[in-house]
Amino acid sequence: MSNKQDGKRMMKNYDTDDTFLGRWIAGELSEEERIAFEKTDVFKQFDFINKESQLLQGPNIDTEAALKKVKQQLETKPRKPKVVKLWQYMAVASIVIISAGFFINSSKTYTTAIGETQTITLIDGSVINLNANSSLSHKRYFLSKDKQVTLTGEAYFTITKGDGFRVETSKGTVEVLGTQFNIRDREDFNLKCYEGKVRLNSSKTQKSNYVLTQGMQVSISSSKTSETIFKEETPSWKQGHSTFVDQPISNVLEELIHYYPIEFETNSINTNRLFTGSFIHSNLDTALKATLIPMGIEYKKSDTGNVIVLSE
Repeated sequence: MSNKQDGKRMMKNYDTDDTFLGRWIAGELSEEERIAFEKTDVFKQFDFINKESQLLQGPNIDTEAALKKVKQQLETKPRKPKVVKLWQYMAVASIVIISAGFFINSSKTYTTAIGETQTITLIDGSVINLNANSSLSHKRYFLSKDKQVTLTGEAYFTITKGDGFRVETSKGTVEVLGTQFNIRDREDFNLKCYEGKVRLNSSKTQKSNYVLTQGMQVSISSSKTSETIFKEETPSWKQGHSTFVDQPISNVLEELIHYYPIEFETNSINTNRLFTGSFIHSNLDTALKATLIPMGIEYKKSDTGNVIVLSE
């Protein structure tokens, strides 16, 4: 039998069998039915819809109840020609998928745990190195029109040339005018440009627009905003350590908890004292000694080892 004849026969089976679509999705078609159905144009459309719907994280749906309700609604209406009934089923399938999450506008999210990093390669070839305890999301099909991502935490961006790439942060929007930059959006905000040019548009500062070229950075804290120069060629966190120059010890402690599953009790110390130095991300004891001993701060671990009590 030719493909065309198989297709016509399968269209007839599909149209006269109310259970056909459900049996196909459940993998319960006979071998003969499956082979014939996969040769039809109808299969290609339903196969695409079925695969896309499985990528969604929408609300839980009682499919049996929904199917029963649709069937009851169809039975209360006058029967129409069979070719129209086929498209009714396609319309119902489309409505179910749209209600499950509007997959065209659904988001894809990447998340790292404490002490974990992740490298993300986007469809256009751009690479994002996501630092520990951070999150990045974008529309599933953002590259077609809207090259926008949302960042919480810290990430290093290497963006392919092109217009329209933006990063949304808690302090404003970073527009990509060049190729390589680092954003840290935690308790304090920092944007560094390593190559090319970037622009920060912010409503959180007195100056609303910052254009940075290679070697320039802007830092935003609760008390001030500063623009300075730096010399490093790559962020220290990508090399497995964190470095500080005249930073409050509170910033150092906050950074430590992103790499180690710990908490600090700081009631007995002055957290505004400034620290210059670094700590590694691979050994907690070494990191504590490198940051606390030079400051004259004593520390004691709780029985569980998760709480570090500090004193001077």
